[in-house]
Formats: sequence, structure tokens, C-alpha cells
Amino acid sequence: MLEQFCDDFLAVMPLQLPELLDKRRMEKPVRYDDYVLLTFTLNNPCPIEDVMDILEDEMEMIILYHHIPSRQTEFGHSCCAYSNPAFGWMFKVNAATNERGAVCQIKVTVYESLEYMSADVCLDLDLHGKNGFFKYMKPKEEVLLDFI
Repeated sequence: MLEQFCDDFLAVMPLQLPELLDKRRMEKPVRYDDYVLLTFTLNNPCPIEDVMDILEDEMEMIILYHHIPSRQTEFGHSCCAYSNPAFGWMFKVNAATNERGAVCQIKVTVYESLEYMSADVCLDLDLHGKNGFFKYMKPKEEVLLDFI
């Protein structure tokens, strides 16, 4: 079943987000028991805000957070967004800035179940909350409501 979800994702999403998800610039998928990790290298590195806008506006994804580890550098800013479970997709997208403050790579996790996805989304939020600060963060209670 997971293989089918991954194939469906790769058949549709790169067509909707060609600037972020170019299959020609995708690393070999890494398969785990409950999810598949896909890594895409961007043709044109861009600011993290642009990535978030694309995910939210063009894909109607739910922004989980924009995390900033330190005000002293542009390196390591990260964001996460996840698909709206009401639309039938089960994936999340993570991106982080390099030393120049640009996103060069997008990581997509495609899930087999909503239960695993919801737990992983909450874990991602918890792990980033341990240092730095959030420029934006969706409250965990609201995240959980998305999966009911």
C-alpha cells in the first residue's frame, strides 16, 4: 500500500509543484516500514518564505512551523508543512536554509497511515521546540484536530 501512495504522489505532485519537486533531481527514495522519504534538490535555491508561500498557496498545505535556531545567522531556518488529511493525501514537506539563507533541498515524507503521520507531525513540532524560536507555529491542539 505504501508503494502505491508513493507512486501516486510522484505521479501528481511534481506536476503541481515543478519548481520544488523535480523528479529528475530526486535522490533514490528511502523506504521504511510506515513511510517513504523523498529528497529533491531545487534547480534554483530560494528563500524559505517563498517555499512556504508555494506550499500554502499552490498546494493548500497546512504550515506547521517556521523555526529559527538563532537570530545571528540565516543558516538552519526550517519550515514544515503537511497535507490536509481531508484531501486524501498523507505527506509532509520539510525544508531548511543553507549558509546563504536559501533552501536548496526539499524532503517529503509520504505516509501509509494517518495515525503515523499525525504522530510524526507532532514529533517534528516537539523536536524543533527544544531550541531557538518559532517565527510561526501551529498549536499542537489545532494540529491534532486536523487528524480527527
